[in-house]
Amino acid sequence: MFPGAFQTLPPDAQSHLTSAGRTGHWARGELLFHPEDPAEALYVLMRGAVRLYRLGSNAREVTLDVHGPGALLGVSALVPGASYGMYAEAMDDIEALVLGHDALSRLTQLAPAVGVALTEQITRQTRGIQERLAGLVFLEVSQRLALALLTLAEREDEWGETGSLVLRERVSHQDLAHVVGSTRETITKLLGDFRNRGLLDLGYRRIILTDHDGLLRAAREPVR
Repeated sequence: MFPGAFQTLPPDAQSHLTSAGRTGHWARGELLFHPEDPAEALYVLMRGAVRLYRLGSNAREVTLDVHGPGALLGVSALVPGASYGMYAEAMDDIEALVLGHDALSRLTQLAPAVGVALTEQITRQTRGIQERLAGLVFLEVSQRLALALLTLAEREDEWGETGSLVLRERVSHQDLAHVVGSTRETITKLLGDFRNRGLLDLGYRRIILTDHDGLLRAAREPVR
């Protein structure tokens, strides 16, 4: 079953999509592509999370976006002669379907529904980028962190009877810093504040969310 906009495709279209590409696997920290690489393939992220970033002055990494299952990576591949223009780094062990130019062209002719799903997914991601930029401008870091934690929670099971939820994904403080556009030190301090307020608990390489409504309030109002 495909995630994102592709999960509603008819079975035959999903079958065509699977057979048109090859499945690739990358370990945490590995790069799928570099900025100067020719954009010769489009990636459909099936499992895990990927960070897109560029290097600024003094080799400072600037995170452009973080994507989860269902996302399209390397959309520059849809433009002939383009390069990727950014780094794509696996934030954990990931799996992606890799579609080359020719395969993608044949696929969209054979199964037009796939082309519609591609357009829908690109639209979703464009909207996500706009929301991320708006958050960076209008929201405090604490609000962005609360929203990021709630987004991670949506990928998990239902909240337990005790009102808590354990994030199964291995998310480091640095990962969260990339997601919300902050520094690891700031995120570590805020996680401590959230714990003191009873919003979460911290274990070894895991985060336990303990107050859903409290996180919603933290997303609306900055933590003071």
